[in-house]
Amino acid sequence: MKLNSRGTVLCGVMLAVYVALQVVPLLRPAGDGAPLATASHANDYKHIWLGSVMLGEGLSPYSDEQFFTLMSDQSQRDPRFGSINPYVYLPFTGFALRPLTLLEFATSVAAFQVVNHLCMLGGVALLLWGVGRLDWNWFALAIAILAVNNAVFRQNNAGQLNAVLFFGMSVLFAGYMKQWPAWIIGFVAAFLMLFKLSPGIFLIWFLLRREWRYAGWMVAWALILTGVTIGFYGMETHLDFLPVLANMGYGKSTWAEYGATFWRDPYNISFNGLFHRILVVGEKSPIQPWFRLSAGIANGLTWIASLVVLGAFGFVTIFKSRNPATESTPDPCIVPLAFSMAVVTSLLLPSIFWDHYLTQAVLPVVLLLIVGSPVSKCVAIASAILMAIPMALGDAFYQSGLGLLLMNFKLLIPVAIFGVCAWELCRTHDTTDHRAGLPTS
Repeated sequence: MKLNSRGTVLCGVMLAVYVALQVVPLLRPAGDGAPLATASHANDYKHIWLGSVMLGEGLSPYSDEQFFTLMSDQSQRDPRFGSINPYVYLPFTGFALRPLTLLEFATSVAAFQVVNHLCMLGGVALLLWGVGRLDWNWFALAIAILAVNNAVFRQNNAGQLNAVLFFGMSVLFAGYMKQWPAWIIGFVAAFLMLFKLSPGIFLIWFLLRREWRYAGWMVAWALILTGVTIGFYGMETHLDFLPVLANMGYGKSTWAEYGATFWRDPYNISFNGLFHRILVVGEKSPIQPWFRLSAGIANGLTWIASLVVLGAFGFVTIFKSRNPATESTPDPCIVPLAFSMAVVTSLLLPSIFWDHYLTQAVLPVVLLLIVGSPVSKCVAIASAILMAIPMALGDAFYQSGLGLLLMNFKLLIPVAIFGVCAWELCRTHDTTDHRAGLPTS
């Protein structure tokens, strides 16, 4: 990183702002005897941590009875366990986070927040390094985007996996740009896919770009890592995940037998959530839809939207993106755009898209600010501004009329990024000067 006194001072100021807005609000004095303490509600980290604990004890986190029993035991130690969500991840996720379960829950929450902050800051540094813009001024700008980002705050408050995914995708991007060995690229991609399924989009991306070595190593590492977790936790536990996976489809929900309707939750800003809230009357739901149609219609419209996204992604990737396997070095502008498009595609396709998943959209925002056209830069700036706005989506204001659309207002962020990436990739196809001057090292 080049020494620049003004940039260094600016970076220090932005780090102070980041600490003030993202770190301090979630801290509290360690008055409960824990060496570290946090005011975080840890709504998501509770089930992630508990699932990892169960796996380490030889139990299945997909067994509701055992899950609720351990939850009840934990509630005696921490009131945050008065409620909980299901563990909906592969056993590998719990395996990867196992070291954090060696700590008491309150301490583990704080430790995971430290991990998240390091992942976000380290991730943006890797993105800048990958495109040859790792200097203090760009780093200060990236930190400023993180500091005011409400999605990042909500992710850290909930203790979700987005920061780890952001860091992992930043590693993948940097390694891809710097042409690391295929086995390393494959390992990182496989780790991300097993940690949470949505990064599996990169296997499709590799295949569409005819990068067989990357795809092959990704599959090989996925099989190896799955074999490792089977060795630790057994095949039966892995098979227990399959019913959970089946309940991730459109219009479905884990724990539906207990009244859960995650697909239409106000904070689920997916296409599926939008169509269900606008078109379908929900049982015991305060949301007043515009129409009274069937769930099948809402799911059908979701499939249409998803197929349009997937089709456009496939078309642009196959026909409009250059294949770096035929070049001495990856194109410095095409690859960031194509990679960004893959990231937002992974957000748009699933039935669940919690608003704090937008933490992952920081990646394309940063890259578009560097390699994008003026139009793309405007989209990136607008996206950063929208992500900074807190929205209490559970309020009555959003439950009827125009509020139903505003509930999904932030869905415009990945949609707009997807659109400008596709436009940029098509516009620059087969040109020889892709905004030359962007350094590659």
